[in-house]
Amino acid sequence: MGRTIGCRLPLLIGSMSSKFKYGENVPVETTNSVLQVFQALSHPVRLEICKHLMLREYSVGDLCKILNLKQYAVSQQLAVLRKAEIVETQRDARQIIYFLSNDQVRRILRVCIANLEHSANQADIAEIDRKQQAGGFARVR
Repeated sequence: MGRTIGCRLPLLIGSMSSKFKYGENVPVETTNSVLQVFQALSHPVRLEICKHLMLREYSVGDLCKILNLKQYAVSQQLAVLRKAEIVETQRDARQIIYFLSNDQVRRILRVCIANLEHSANQADIAEIDRKQQAGGFARVR
């Protein structure tokens, strides 16, 4: 754990501020954990699954219906999320229920969604204003 790399931590979030200070090196193990989480979240289907699991628990069948995907595709993505220790399972009679088990990931997703949702709304408003000033019709997505 004493080995570090040149990665610097530019942002302090919550409890991290007590462990790491701005400009300090981050241990390799921490960097690898961060990479594993972000790699797992980098696929659009896995991100959608996590967004749904933030709200409640779901079976694979329920997720298939919500996402309009086949069972094998959803199961494959859930396996990646399980390996990254983002989701866990529990058996309910004959079904396996998935839930978001990693509170740190839950917080990261909430912050990202809140910040990016605000940015997207601001971008849409700016686009509408620009088109209206140019005399064009604004299209809201």
